[in-house]
Amino acid sequence: METSPNHTHGCAHCSCHNPVLDVLKEELFSAENMTKINPGSGKAIHEKPHTLMIRGGIIRPMIAGSTETIESIGIADGKVVVTGTEDQVEEYMNENYQGFHRKELTGTQTLLPGLIEPHVHMVPTAMMQGWLDLSPFEGQNLKAKYDLNSVGAIINDHIPKIPGVVILGKGLDPSLMPFQEVGGKKELITITNTVLDGINADVPMMVLSASMHTLYLNTKAMQYVFDHNTAIQAEYKTADKYISETNGQLQEGLQMTPALKTVKLQIIAMSIEINRYLTDLFNTANSRGVTFMYDAGLNKGSVNLLTKYFETHPELVRTGGAHLCSSQEDVSNLEHYTEPHHYKPVYYGHVKVVSDGSNQGLTGYQSAPYLCDPANNTGVFNFPQTGIPAHTIPPSYNTLINTVVAVKGWPLMIHANGDQAVTFAINAYQRTLAQYKGRELRNRIEHCSLLTADQITNMLQMGVSASFLIGHVGYWGYAFKEVIFGEKAQMLDLCGSTLAAGMRITLHSDNEVSPLGPLRMMEQSITRIMEKNPNDIEVLNGTERLTPEQALIAVTYDAAWQCYADKWVGSLNEGYFADFVILEQDPLSLNTPSLQYMKMRDIPVLETWVGGIPVYVNAKTTKAVTEKDMVFPKNS
Repeated sequence: METSPNHTHGCAHCSCHNPVLDVLKEELFSAENMTKINPGSGKAIHEKPHTLMIRGGIIRPMIAGSTETIESIGIADGKVVVTGTEDQVEEYMNENYQGFHRKELTGTQTLLPGLIEPHVHMVPTAMMQGWLDLSPFEGQNLKAKYDLNSVGAIINDHIPKIPGVVILGKGLDPSLMPFQEVGGKKELITITNTVLDGINADVPMMVLSASMHTLYLNTKAMQYVFDHNTAIQAEYKTADKYISETNGQLQEGLQMTPALKTVKLQIIAMSIEINRYLTDLFNTANSRGVTFMYDAGLNKGSVNLLTKYFETHPELVRTGGAHLCSSQEDVSNLEHYTEPHHYKPVYYGHVKVVSDGSNQGLTGYQSAPYLCDPANNTGVFNFPQTGIPAHTIPPSYNTLINTVVAVKGWPLMIHANGDQAVTFAINAYQRTLAQYKGRELRNRIEHCSLLTADQITNMLQMGVSASFLIGHVGYWGYAFKEVIFGEKAQMLDLCGSTLAAGMRITLHSDNEVSPLGPLRMMEQSITRIMEKNPNDIEVLNGTERLTPEQALIAVTYDAAWQCYADKWVGSLNEGYFADFVILEQDPLSLNTPSLQYMKMRDIPVLETWVGGIPVYVNAKTTKAVTEKDMVFPKNS
């Protein structure tokens, strides 16, 4: 369907704008709930950083963005203190850090700067960890079988174990289920209340889509919402009318909010374990070589929660993020921007504005309708377009962007998925940057899914960079090509063209839209293989493939730059944090041709270090790190 003329900002959702967090943020971040989450006042006990000389294997410090190797590196007091030849590092460590220990890499073992996730959603991901996972992912891979039968089996197997009145599920993704034939045309499967009744009609069930654009309910849950929400009763009069008019598909915040409010106590009770869930999230990140995560949707409450977490828990990852602004009032209340010069957990680097929805959720804002049903659907733009011609940029959007950048001086991240949303983002940047007189800002377009060559030139001229959700190619590329976009899918994630033009880019997971894993993101940008194709290995627009070196820069050096973290991380310069990962293989030295890089996500992470402290050691492939293991003879 076309964008409603009275559509207002804040209704479309993807992971960038979590509807559950919107509904519950007052209760979740209340003083009472924060006390339950953090009952004690104890401080985190921090392990003392190691003083080490590391040599052997392959060491790529990524200094100045170069992938060249060095022989050795020295760390002390949580930072890199020296790099160079073995003799140079040995001499420096002897002069300045007597009693240091030594660690030797062997064979193909490879040391890199800690890998960076430049666009994630930490608090929403942790908050919903207790929900039943109905996503198409097994680790970092697509499940071999993902359809209504497999989803139904998960739901019914877990019903006895699920607390609360209503089953709460997450991650349901019809775009990654087998297509259905309708009138000789491929379509995405349609999920309604009766479809969910076919899975279980006896227990109320609410399932949030992976794009977070739709909340699916079975009939029992529809009846539950009607019985427990007076606003729904007043609007629809009868439960039958509520069910027949929505078909169990609650779209956008306007329809989703009343339903979620009926289970808010259940959701809040599940969120009490959020500190444990955050630790699980950070442990997963460490196991995939991640040492830095940049949250693309922070608010006052989530910053407070994360700050308290890091006061009482070891810092397993470094963190920063963007302040999410959803209204003109939000941006008008911003302080003027000050660039972060000293690291602190959960620092602010950007403001974030969400302009549209999700392409695989059919809510990314397009210049022409999606090829699949519903007919004439161009997605959703989150700013009112009342009284203006179609595809005209709303004045309220321009005003908000101008206030953030030209008035308040903040660097900006604009979420834009659809091609029309990307056009609007570029136009808004052009207008505001013409008025901006301050220092150069690291403005970004998030996802930036559908681009043209002219738009790349415009972005480059303005100093605006792209961060690509590269899973759009690897995981969803086949659905985009076959059903959602057709030939337009060739415009997806133009990594090669943007780099060739001279732009600095990054790759991100948008976790938990797709799994954490910079090695997997590198792999998908190098191969551009559409993993959902059931019959063959097929590449989407192979001219856009990156080299392994380019992909590594995108998840280290340039990712740190994009997140205003390049004074501390992203490379192993002297004086930078000793945040690094040790891999079993060098991701730049896998066998060619490029299809061999399909195995990059499976390279074992042996160790991950933050501030000179091991935060992850792979028990299957590496003995526990002890000082004895680290020592080799001084003159060997």
